[in-house]
Amino acid sequence: MNSINTKQKNLLKVAIITMSFVQLGTNGIAPILAQIQDAFPQASAANVQFLMTFPSIFSLIFAMVCAILSDHISKKVLAITGLLLVVAAGFLGFFFHGSLTLLFVWAAILGIGIGMVAPLAPALVNETFYDKEKQTMLGWQNASSSAGSMIMTFLGGILAVLGWHFGYLVYLIGIPGILFSMIAVPGKRSTKQMTENMTDAGTFQEARGPFRLVIWREMIITFVLLIVFSAVPANLSMLVAERSLGATTISGTMSTLFLCGGMLFGILFGKVSSILKKRTDFVGALMLAFGSCIIALSSNVALICICCLIAGSSISLVMPTCMSAAGKLKGYETLNSSLILGTSFVGVFVTPVLTTLTANITGSESVTYRFFMVTIVALILSVLTIVLKKGKR
Repeated sequence: MNSINTKQKNLLKVAIITMSFVQLGTNGIAPILAQIQDAFPQASAANVQFLMTFPSIFSLIFAMVCAILSDHISKKVLAITGLLLVVAAGFLGFFFHGSLTLLFVWAAILGIGIGMVAPLAPALVNETFYDKEKQTMLGWQNASSSAGSMIMTFLGGILAVLGWHFGYLVYLIGIPGILFSMIAVPGKRSTKQMTENMTDAGTFQEARGPFRLVIWREMIITFVLLIVFSAVPANLSMLVAERSLGATTISGTMSTLFLCGGMLFGILFGKVSSILKKRTDFVGALMLAFGSCIIALSSNVALICICCLIAGSSISLVMPTCMSAAGKLKGYETLNSSLILGTSFVGVFVTPVLTTLTANITGSESVTYRFFMVTIVALILSVLTIVLKKGKR
């Protein structure tokens, strides 16, 4: 991408941050799931909970579709369209909520919108920024997705007091992203029309060459990470109940701290990665293993809260490292971002398999064993970050 002035670049940073708020948008309805269950007593609890994972299917599909469309349509149009779909899903859920089937339709629209927007933010970072500024922005982008999830979860709980359908209004968080995308995201050219790409040295090179899958290692790491990362908040409320640690507000606090860890280390990613360098994702995996292990062993609420913060930081050390690799093959930043995010959506979707696997291995439904399993897989992930990089060299 041709060089842009400081004002344009700062506006683009704000656009990337605001559009990233919706990346973890499926968490937005988490506070109202119990009320939805009460509103539709004929539906099973599993079907109601599926409202959170159902959008991931469409996000996966349309993350790939977005990569194809970016060859013909500008990122501005794609970003605005995706964000409009997210906001539309919120309005539709608020006004039309008479059946569970309708809610699944709005969940599908939400997933499509997220799938279109999510790959564009890291792709814009990889295309526009370089060196330390790029690492810092990748961290901020990841922190923004955690911050958006925290905001939606917090506001969703407050709005639900007025009625569970008010919880859908949290998806209006996509509006700032629409406004800044209109102002700052380049809209003149599609990826295919960009015949020149600026290199790190500031010179220009020829149009992109043939596609090569250079990020398959990062895709494997992302897939394994999201399986175990998503398992932590999914099991916290059950852990609190199993150990009689307190009211449901305790598990809510733990989940918030888990997301806060991701936001905090996303903000610090630029500095942390400059210190840890090639071991950034390795340390992130170890922090997830350590936090999960202490959660499994301890019944002290304060200590578990601290370990939630530690475990949650893992995603902001691993994901930006993987997303940085999406810029390796110039001209294919959107496609590579889509591939990495696509594997993350698959990881989230298959997370429940970890619960089944743990029960089959241990012969117990105890939540404690699930956190031990997260610890083991996270340790395997830490080894993978080293082994796969050796293979790359």
